[in-house]
Amino acid sequence: MKHIKFIVLLSLFAIAAAVLVLPCSSEKEIFGATNEVISLPEPEIDGGISVEKALAERRSIRSFTDEPMTLEEVSQLLWAAQGITDDKGHRTSPSAMASYPLEVYLLAGNVTGLSPGVYHYSPEGHSLSTISEGNKIDLLFSSSMGGRADWRAGSPAVFMVTGAFDRINRDDLDLGRFAYVEAGTASENLLLEVVSLGLGASRE
Repeated sequence: MKHIKFIVLLSLFAIAAAVLVLPCSSEKEIFGATNEVISLPEPEIDGGISVEKALAERRSIRSFTDEPMTLEEVSQLLWAAQGITDDKGHRTSPSAMASYPLEVYLLAGNVTGLSPGVYHYSPEGHSLSTISEGNKIDLLFSSSMGGRADWRAGSPAVFMVTGAFDRINRDDLDLGRFAYVEAGTASENLLLEVVSLGLGASRE
């Protein structure tokens, strides 16, 4: 079995927890203009195992091989988290008032067919935009561990779920809390897809 690492950061104050929700409207406000756009393989919608089996077998895995992930696997996982499922723009994960405040980023380290780097996932068009080149996974975890070695640093891929509050808040309602709920549902979708693909993951 291949094992991947799934990381979602909880808050601006925690390095390894569950969801990082940033008060911004797009990745361009954080990273600047994106570069190359990479079309992803079409996701499969008829997997090999049932939802019930995926639920029963979902476990956190903290040991990994050096086998690379494939671009097809990355595509499937990104789609599971926030992919579009119909011509009305509905996604795999529900959203309050269909505001869809979540943004998903991929830190690729060892993915066949994809250069190491940081990428932003676009549900519209099911594609990746290059944010930064080079494997940043080791840097992420060496920073969080104060320079000490970290078992997560060898992960072939890290998935980060973030959120933009300005898409979900309204003048008369503070709905930002739903971004955290939605990040949880998107994360669970991704983790169940991990099981379906025969991979391993841990939400840290």
